[in-house]
Amino acid sequence: MKNVMDACVYPLHFVDFETTAVAIPFNKDRRPYEQSAFQFSHHTIDAAGTISHKGQWINTERGKFPNYDFIRALKKELDGDEGSIFRYSAHENTILNAIYEQLQKSIESDKDELCLFIKTITHSKTGSVVQWTGKRDMIDILEWVKKFYYSPSTNGSNSIKYVLPAILNDSVFLKNKYYLPIYGSDITSFNFKEHTWITFDENNKVINPYHTLPAIHEGYDNELLDAFMTDEEDGIFDGGAAMTAYAKMQFMQMSDEERARIRGALLRYCELDTMAIVMLWEGWKDWCK
Repeated sequence: MKNVMDACVYPLHFVDFETTAVAIPFNKDRRPYEQSAFQFSHHTIDAAGTISHKGQWINTERGKFPNYDFIRALKKELDGDEGSIFRYSAHENTILNAIYEQLQKSIESDKDELCLFIKTITHSKTGSVVQWTGKRDMIDILEWVKKFYYSPSTNGSNSIKYVLPAILNDSVFLKNKYYLPIYGSDITSFNFKEHTWITFDENNKVINPYHTLPAIHEGYDNELLDAFMTDEEDGIFDGGAAMTAYAKMQFMQMSDEERARIRGALLRYCELDTMAIVMLWEGWKDWCK
């Protein structure tokens, strides 16, 4: 683990996408079950160890196909340096391959530039006519979990929703750091202010941070919705609550207040997804000193 971590290039980038693929497309001229990427979150760690919630993007406009604006925003976030980029599972690579194919068939004026960007941070899917491996091909932290880290607290699951509380319970460094309300003050955040990630239950175990977030849908538990959408073998991890929220905003009439509430919940949810990978990195880095 120390060897692979030491080989990474700063600043480090941590990204997570929220996506959906529905039977009845949200947008005109799209196919059933075609991938739509409606949100991402982006954290960084610089060479001095400074953590920042660097960027985020979300589409909540009804009837607008989000993928091309999504990839433009992601390019703007990642294009400024040669730092290593991290994702959790194969999902982000799969989505960018799908957007590459959509761009190839599109009439977007900047499609060549966007496709070139995609090829620098991904690898082509098996069976693709055009084969590539980008010079900044995203690093899959899930593969590091499988190779280097096992905690009984995960109950055998590799989902980030189980791996995060495991590392928080295993790491004294993380407990001492995130017991303090430094997130959204010392550590910049778009959606939290002086937030504490570490709270304990009656058995002195760290409560899963995902359980401390407000529900995306009033009256429905995030974890229950996620469970219906989780497929660890295919690399789809815990996106059920976000998928259903996006579908609700596309198909249903709602007040501006309800739309704003769901949007805020989605932003906090996705921000925790990338911060979870950051905390994994920090816990492992401490152990590898």
